[in-house]
Amino acid sequence: MLERLAAGDFYILCPDNDSPRQLDERRILWSAGDVVENRPALSRWNSDYSGAFADFAKGQASKP
Repeated sequence: MLERLAAGDFYILCPDNDSPRQLDERRILWSAGDVVENRPALSRWNSDYSGAFADFAKGQASKP
């Protein structure tokens, strides 16, 4: 964290040693899409959207 602060980063993703950074980034993009697309909050866990999120997380879909 201190390294990122010293670099002047405003947003800092703190690793949890469970998910790779790329997956964290895809989750963030998907969550922003929840707002823009008027999906339910945390739609990646909603059965209506979980398949689309799985594809998106794998990089198989470009639009959240």
